[in-house]
Amino acid sequence: MTGNIDDLAALIRDAESGRERFLEKFAAFCEQTFPRQSTVTRKTRGWLKRTVDIEELALRFETRVFVLRRNGTGVVAEIAHEVRGVVISRKQVPVRDWIAQLRQKIHEAGLAVSGEGRASAELMDFQP
Repeated sequence: MTGNIDDLAALIRDAESGRERFLEKFAAFCEQTFPRQSTVTRKTRGWLKRTVDIEELALRFETRVFVLRRNGTGVVAEIAHEVRGVVISRKQVPVRDWIAQLRQKIHEAGLAVSGEGRASAELMDFQP
C-alpha cells in the first residue's frame, strides 16, 4: 500500500460496506505508519491450507486505545480510555468517527510533525 489518502478513503468505504479484507489492509497501513503504537492480533485457521487472519488492531496514544475488531464479516470500531492498564471506559463508534477521533489524537500527540512518516501527515489531512 502506498499510504496515500485515496487508499485510506477506499479502506473506509470497504469497512463501511463490511468487506472482509479491510482489517488486513488497514492493519498493514498502521503497522507501517505507527510501528510503536500499533498492536496486531493474528489468528491462524485451517488444517491443510493455513490462513492467517487479523482479529484485532489496537492503536495506543497516551490514555486512548483505538481498536478495530473483526466481527463476523464486518469490522467493529471501539475507543477505550485506559489508565495504567485498566480500561476506564469503552465505546463503540462508527468507523468514520473512529478515524476522525484517531486523527485528532494524532494531532494532539504531535506525531505528524515528529517524523512518523508521510502517511501520518496524509491521515491528518483526511476529511471524513
